[in-house]
Amino acid sequence: MEKATFYKNLNNSIIECHACNHFCKISKGKTGVCGVRQNIDNDLYLLVFNKVVSANIDPIEKKPLYHFYPGEVAFSFGTYGCNFSCEFCQNFDISQLPKIKELDYWGETMTADDII
Repeated sequence: MEKATFYKNLNNSIIECHACNHFCKISKGKTGVCGVRQNIDNDLYLLVFNKVVSANIDPIEKKPLYHFYPGEVAFSFGTYGCNFSCEFCQNFDISQLPKIKELDYWGETMTADDII
């Protein structure tokens, strides 16, 4: 968990998140539309900072870049949460999970250097 940077305190219990165009107004103890930014004691925290829940090496043809280096592979990684809720999304089960239930497991800790 890491203190977020893109937010504004509106009063002593409401935060306005500026991480996306929803501009969620988040009460103490609640999360925004994404499900992973939470108001804790009137500061906004990113619950998935340095957390990876899925990491795979996939054929490039699976990606929107499939014409770029055909026959090669791409490393993909992701975490919980999304500010969209597209039911057709191939990652819907992980992107929407924080909105459906309270999580005990937020993913494996990996820094940017670990991923590289």
